[in-house]
Amino acid sequence: MLHRNMPACNLLLSGAIHFSGCMVTQTIRMLKLFGLQCISTSTYFCHQRLYTIPTIVKAWQHEQKEVISELKTIGGGLILSGDCRSDSPGHCAKYGSYSLIEDRINKVLDLQLVQSSEVPSSSWCEIEGLKRSIRFLKDQDLQLSAIITDRNRQVAKWVREELCPEGTRHFFDIWHIGKSVQKALDATAKERGCEDLKLWRPAIINHLYWTAASTPNGDPNVMEAKWCSMVNHVQDIHEHGGTAFPHCAHPPLEGEAREKEWLEPGSTAAIKLEGIAMRGALVKDIRQLSPQHQTYSLEAFHSLILHFAPKHTSFSYVGMYSRLLLAALHFNANGDRPMAQTSHGEPRYAVRYPWFRKGGWVIRPIKENPTYEYASALMTSLREGYSRSPQELQEDSALLASAAPDPLSPSLSFS
Repeated sequence: MLHRNMPACNLLLSGAIHFSGCMVTQTIRMLKLFGLQCISTSTYFCHQRLYTIPTIVKAWQHEQKEVISELKTIGGGLILSGDCRSDSPGHCAKYGSYSLIEDRINKVLDLQLVQSSEVPSSSWCEIEGLKRSIRFLKDQDLQLSAIITDRNRQVAKWVREELCPEGTRHFFDIWHIGKSVQKALDATAKERGCEDLKLWRPAIINHLYWTAASTPNGDPNVMEAKWCSMVNHVQDIHEHGGTAFPHCAHPPLEGEAREKEWLEPGSTAAIKLEGIAMRGALVKDIRQLSPQHQTYSLEAFHSLILHFAPKHTSFSYVGMYSRLLLAALHFNANGDRPMAQTSHGEPRYAVRYPWFRKGGWVIRPIKENPTYEYASALMTSLREGYSRSPQELQEDSALLASAAPDPLSPSLSFS
């Protein structure tokens, strides 16, 4: 017994299901098929609303304070990666969650959940989430040095008008730009006379990454010149005439150093490539490439959210918010795990075939298995919090419910 005749196993079972990120209907169905007596789904949702969600929110507030304290100890301006994740594909998302990760410590700094009814349309969730996060950071007296995002035009405009005058630099993630360039090259390579572009595509994408990586100070004029030099390079022209990047940096390419045929100047393929690479919008974005920090940790965090909040399941506002916080707690506890080692003490690697490589492979390090100490701490906090004062948890639950927007559907107000 915990308090007032509440069976300990009932509340702790609800906590274990929630804190582990499991789906309650599947878990309870499995337990019943195994012949075990357990709580009903309605009991679980009651426990979730009154006890487990307030416990998660308290744990996240404590974690967030520790992250902020660590950043203030480090000093200097924040270097953030930011992006929005929709709870469903397409343009009719119910929620948009905006996440900020501090790249120097690789930890989630802030999470904002925006319901589509709070903004004109679901496409506005990203800019609204960013505004709320920046407002929170300013309230904590944190200075923003740089922010790395995708190419969202709403975000770019707002950052340019509101943050850049304060000294914040805005960079674009290379992967997002490379993905759009790759799609354009793949489509053009299918046209008659442009087949050679398929052979040049990997080198062009590598050149995009080199353009940023070889310019550590992020000089926009140099990055633009380096990118534009690629159009000449593929036509065997290595003198470019400008002052920012007058000639190619590689030595003479002859004999075995040559792997592809040069494009003929004035050929269909060369003209099409120039049309892709020299588009005004793309060149403008190239000037804002991030030379040192990218959003790959943020993409990994968004993939992790799928375990706690899969897109095929609908959640209430506070239910979704609690699962996002669980994902953040898990990421902060395991984001910097050491590499796994063999019995001889050598680091382990694995060959992977990501879908965006279209059959290509990459070598990735294997990390140690994640830990779940945060979940054990949540179970302890739930047990102690309920034993001490269930009314306090219920009051916290009422505050969370009052701050949440009205549900889009009354049937989803409890999940």
